[in-house]
Amino acid sequence: MYLTDIGHYPNAQKHYTHRKKGSSENILIYCSKGEGWVTLNDQKHIVEEHTFFILPQNVAHEYGASSDNPWTIYWLKFGGDGLAGLNQLSFCKQSFLPQQFYHAEEAIRLFNEMYLILEQGYSNSYLAYVNMLMINFLTLFFFQHASVIKKETTNPHERIIQKVIKNMKLNLRKSMTITDLTDACGCSASHLSSIFKQSTGHSPIDYFNHLRIQKACQELHISHKLIKEIAIDLGYTDQYYFSRLFRKVMGISPNQYRQKNTLK
Repeated sequence: MYLTDIGHYPNAQKHYTHRKKGSSENILIYCSKGEGWVTLNDQKHIVEEHTFFILPQNVAHEYGASSDNPWTIYWLKFGGDGLAGLNQLSFCKQSFLPQQFYHAEEAIRLFNEMYLILEQGYSNSYLAYVNMLMINFLTLFFFQHASVIKKETTNPHERIIQKVIKNMKLNLRKSMTITDLTDACGCSASHLSSIFKQSTGHSPIDYFNHLRIQKACQELHISHKLIKEIAIDLGYTDQYYFSRLFRKVMGISPNQYRQKNTLK
């Protein structure tokens, strides 16, 4: 993902925007003072002080400042090939409606740093640095309550997902079916598939295959094993199927990956 536009509107009286076809990028708006409103999917929502929302790409929307107490907002647009996938993840979807925000000081500091750097020019090093800052900026909004890496959780769905992922990691060198995964968590295949897709953006088996391919990348990077040996170690009896899956996930063949990443 990358930043495309950034701005700050203090006391934005009569501020109003209507995009009938939405924007080609996502738009994050943080209201630091005052009030405003946003309409998305024909539902109007009040935006109060210290709240934010994200408008997903290509979705019609309207928003504006309150006439009595106009908002002060910080906003940015971000796009990229990863945007459609991001917008399917639960933590992003939750942000499509106004949410309370608790890290204003840190967010505004990062915003000002991005803004000041861009005022100095658009060299490749400046743009790379700004886009890395943007990821930190977005993380404050998406994961403001806690890290996604937890030892325990009280959410029953998250407990199921964590249990299944733990089981996957213990069995990376085996071939597992959806039945194997449901046996480990004690729920139906349809229920597991639904909550897993909502939380991770992948089906359970796709996620498991991604973990196995990740392990294969490590082996290709640090070992001298043959591709066939790595495939067998990870439970793939068909080397050619393994290679096709590897290419699907990584975009290149195992041999090409090894040639690019072998330690010198």
